[in-house]
Amino acid sequence: MDWEIFKRPAVRGALWMCAASVMIAISAACIRELSGAYNTFQLVFFRSAVGLLLLAPWMYRTSRLGKLSTKRLPLYLLRTSLSYTGMVCVFYGLANMPIGEVYALLFLVPIITIVLAVLLLKEKAGIEAWVACGVAFIGALIILRPGIIAITIAAIAVLVTAVTYAGTNICIKSLSKTDSPAQITFYGQLIAFPLALGPALIVWKTPVWSDLPLIFALGTLQLLAGLFHAYSVRAADARVVQPFNFVRLPASVLIAFILFSELPSPWTWLGAGMIFASSYYVLFKESTNKKAANDEEGTLGPV
Repeated sequence: MDWEIFKRPAVRGALWMCAASVMIAISAACIRELSGAYNTFQLVFFRSAVGLLLLAPWMYRTSRLGKLSTKRLPLYLLRTSLSYTGMVCVFYGLANMPIGEVYALLFLVPIITIVLAVLLLKEKAGIEAWVACGVAFIGALIILRPGIIAITIAAIAVLVTAVTYAGTNICIKSLSKTDSPAQITFYGQLIAFPLALGPALIVWKTPVWSDLPLIFALGTLQLLAGLFHAYSVRAADARVVQPFNFVRLPASVLIAFILFSELPSPWTWLGAGMIFASSYYVLFKESTNKKAANDEEGTLGPV
């Protein structure tokens, strides 16, 4: 076997993205299994607590270096509030609707991010981007089929997650202009813990010992998914690795079928395909346009 192939950035990026998708799929099964015994708010707290516990040594060491001070605390509060809201909604969705449908609808996040970037950051989007948004919207309607089947609270919650996660992306995009990834990770984890603790205490149920492995697995898998995703986009261009994000759909469907005898409808696959194709097309065009702009800047030289 030629091991040299794994040194290629595109291959490494694809493998990291696949690994992130599998982590997300397995964590979804943990959420579904635990949701019968614990409230959604408490599950989100478990996720935050385990993540903070695992990251605590790194956070302590990084903070001692004196590189974590920031002047953008209000934006961090907004970012974490959006992330927390989205997490509560998606955990509720995973507990109350087919797992495949949840992740199919979450493919809307890149599309909604574009819309918010245009509205809030005054970025420009061409006609092709808006057509892609329209196709993705049609894909979401195919999955939900309003008027044919009742739209559940869980489905609405997942759509709220797509919007809040897109808002989180906008916040991170703005924060990354002044703050480092270490700062963004540090404040995100630090603020999330007390934010999740309050609601969890209201519905608190003391975990039994037999549930602790699943609780720890939930937090660990979610943390690894975020870490692997970061490694993926760092290793290769987004348009190269983004298609492998689609792996989370068949992976989650397979796990849901094995554990819960659950299969999504053909409409879910069709709608998910439309949403994902639209998202990938927009990412591809954005990457191409950025490369063209960089090439032009390199040709013209500094102005």
